[in-house]
Amino acid sequence: ELQRNPHLITDGVSRFDIMQGEIGDCWMLAALGSLTLRKQFLENVLPKDQGFQDDYAGIFHFRFWQYGEWVDVVIDDRLPFLNGRYLSVHPRTSNEFWPSLLEKAYAKLQGSYQNLNGGYLSDALVDLTGGVQVQFSLKEPPSDLEEILRAADTSGCLMGCSTSGQSRRNIELRNGIVQGHAYTITGAVKIPYKNGWKHIIRIWNPWGHGEWKGPWSDNSPQWDRVEPKYREAFLRNKDDGEFWMSCKDFQEQFSWLYICNNTP
Repeated sequence: ELQRNPHLITDGVSRFDIMQGEIGDCWMLAALGSLTLRKQFLENVLPKDQGFQDDYAGIFHFRFWQYGEWVDVVIDDRLPFLNGRYLSVHPRTSNEFWPSLLEKAYAKLQGSYQNLNGGYLSDALVDLTGGVQVQFSLKEPPSDLEEILRAADTSGCLMGCSTSGQSRRNIELRNGIVQGHAYTITGAVKIPYKNGWKHIIRIWNPWGHGEWKGPWSDNSPQWDRVEPKYREAFLRNKDDGEFWMSCKDFQEQFSWLYICNNTP
């Protein structure tokens, strides 16, 4: 009914496939965005033995970690619409449906789509990995926060962060950061800048658009003073919801950092 030629996955799985719909589940989608960067975790949640092509029967299954075991959740392929628009995650490419079907399975696990409206990123990270999560308050951050972020990124941890505020209201500040919202941390690097080194953090908004407008954002002058090879490696100047910012700005704009790994 929605699409003549649907696919579960086209050209691999990426965080940029995800665009949050009307449901307030940024906490779950931020965790899912992080999961797409860690293929060894992803294949567990999104089994490869299915699709719209061979032996298609109108059902899919996904796996989530619940209270010490992996639970298989089976769903049909009907998706909620209102006035011709997706209520759930909508595909960035019109015929790729893994994000909306996975979201539906998670909604079934939680009891309803309504129950996804507002939740904890830390819970979603554990549900998608069976891992161990730790959280840091950025109001009183550890003194070695930059090193923690880089070590977590290097060792393949899933990471997310959130801003304070009412999650029901989602107020976008002038600087582009949304209050009461969850984001994915997709990278943490140290690059040569001026006469020293600069720690910068890459963050992605599950809306699929809406970015930080301050220092180190896509069009900021800081990038002009970075060697071309680093600029080409790290800067992706698109309105895709992903942006870089300094560690200092990160601490000022966000309230919590979440890190999840499959071992402590």
